[in-house]
Amino acid sequence: MTLGHASLAVSQYCRALKHRPLNIRTVRNLADVALDTRDPRQNSAVARDAYRRIIDYCKAHGTTAVEEGDFEWSDLRIYLEFFHMLEQWADAARELREVARWLLGREAQGFWDRWPDDDREWDINDDRRVEIPEYQPAQFPLESYGMGLPVDLRARLCMYRLKLGHESEAALHLQVLDPADRYHPQDVPALERFRYFPDCLKDVGAALLERSRPAEAIEFFELYRRIAAGNEDVLVDADLLVHQGRCYLALEDKVAAEECFIAAIEEDDGNIDARFELAKIYEGEQEKEGREEAFLLVNEALHLEAQQGGGEDPQQEASRRAAHRRLPPHLSADLRRKRERLLLGQPKRRRRTYRPRRLGGSEERRKYEQERTAALADKYRLCLELKPRLESGDEEDPEAARAWMGAARELIDDFRASKDFYPWDMYVRSQGFVTLFAGQDVPPHANAKLLAMAARLQQNLAPGDGQEHAPPPVIVRHEHRGIPFDEWLDLFLDYALRLAREGQVREAYEICMSAKDSVVFKSKENSFLIHLAHATCAVIAGDEEQCVSVARYFMREYMHCTDSYRIVAALCRVCQTPVSWYSSGPAQKFILRQIRHMDKATLSREAGGENAGVSGLDVCLLTIYGHIMFTTTSYTYALSWGSATSTTHSSARPPTGSTC
Repeated sequence: MTLGHASLAVSQYCRALKHRPLNIRTVRNLADVALDTRDPRQNSAVARDAYRRIIDYCKAHGTTAVEEGDFEWSDLRIYLEFFHMLEQWADAARELREVARWLLGREAQGFWDRWPDDDREWDINDDRRVEIPEYQPAQFPLESYGMGLPVDLRARLCMYRLKLGHESEAALHLQVLDPADRYHPQDVPALERFRYFPDCLKDVGAALLERSRPAEAIEFFELYRRIAAGNEDVLVDADLLVHQGRCYLALEDKVAAEECFIAAIEEDDGNIDARFELAKIYEGEQEKEGREEAFLLVNEALHLEAQQGGGEDPQQEASRRAAHRRLPPHLSADLRRKRERLLLGQPKRRRRTYRPRRLGGSEERRKYEQERTAALADKYRLCLELKPRLESGDEEDPEAARAWMGAARELIDDFRASKDFYPWDMYVRSQGFVTLFAGQDVPPHANAKLLAMAARLQQNLAPGDGQEHAPPPVIVRHEHRGIPFDEWLDLFLDYALRLAREGQVREAYEICMSAKDSVVFKSKENSFLIHLAHATCAVIAGDEEQCVSVARYFMREYMHCTDSYRIVAALCRVCQTPVSWYSSGPAQKFILRQIRHMDKATLSREAGGENAGVSGLDVCLLTIYGHIMFTTTSYTYALSWGSATSTTHSSARPPTGSTC
């Protein structure tokens, strides 16, 4: 169990219970690991039956005491989880009523079981109970009826009635639960009544939303968030935020719904439902920007579905998530977080962490953007303050490095999230999608609604007739968030180099490509710096393919320049890997084309043509090609190029300091 091998732990606990079936600690541990297995439904019957044996023994012997402890209210809560998991609502309601009655000392009143769809036994007063002939008001204290039922168990019973469609019984429970303190007969406010059992509020709210009662549901969700605001162990998770967002949508408050769905994505970066709901909102907007954002959200959802599914049945995934949502309240916050990691895994971080609000009034959006700009300005000041500590030459401060990387990542994510800085196809690539989704490689359990939306959006966003790509945006300003573009480029390149040093090479390349694709950094000087940083990342990673690829840029952009050829030689020299890419067929053809172009330019120069400024044949270029021939064991051709180099070298001034 401690090692996280839940299935093995289940089998061992079952063996132990064959010898000591009334050991309550073993039963609790069995239930605990049964919820941790990949598919909790498979082991729910075993744990449920183990608890039922304990209950039957205790009732038969008139006690709650068994081996190593007593059967308590917390055990009933765990016991009910297994009925909940299997969606056996009627059975769950029956077991809750029977066991709660026994724990309150009224086991003799078994006649209440003759009305399985009627919960008058748990009313606060006697008004309905006196209608039952067997009921004797003075037989048991009034506190052993409605007021004796813990608030979270009443919430469960209310939820079961909602699931079963028993609206009248559910309505009576809702009056007692009363999250807005309108009807509750006691003076204890809802905030206090639910303080120790807040999770039940989410269950009741979700059940009300399912019954198309969003106005009532949202009261339960808001009470949960009020409790969470004053208790760090109570977490506002993504599921709650998605449910709350759906309530606002049903109430036609799209601005509040947008805020909830964005918050859900920020809380759980692997949440698919929030992306789908947010995409539906944006798809309905008139502006093209909204449809573009919807397209990105749907693509993210499809990618996440492929990552998370892995061929797993969606019902199993839903079951594991449901088990996490309904963790028993006696568990500590640390154990709850540990179980979350075991059940759901750590979601892979998506690239877009900043999501601009697109709904609401212009004043609200302006205010939000101002707050965002101020927060990012603080992040940038932090980067500037930490940078001298990272470049001091002494042993690096790991705390400062982590803080700098975190702040830089948030800044760069914000820049990359701005479509003003990218042509549409480049923006899509900067977010991790190589091409528009066209239906290829559909995951086996892909959501049909997501696929349909992706197809609609792709059709709407496709370029018009005779237009392959949308025109690039025109940028007239020289800063973003108050930071000059030159400083943004420094941040991009520093961040890419640090990623490469930390072994995150793919991410480093993506940062370099994002800088390269942006319309902001298109000057020749900026392009040179970006490619130089890209080449440095490749050298750090020992990636010869990337070294050769980036080296081609220098040869294309700075043709007939000795230094560009020397850069090629230097990059391939310092990259400590086999020379397969350096001497590959495409590399040979590329160098040979360069030589032919140099020959043509030289002949044109000698004839007084347009290439009169070209300095003639370059020894470095000829030597590189000869060396490529040598590494491919084409020794005869290598000797030929060596002779050509010797002839050229004797008739032309050799490049100063040549390393070829």
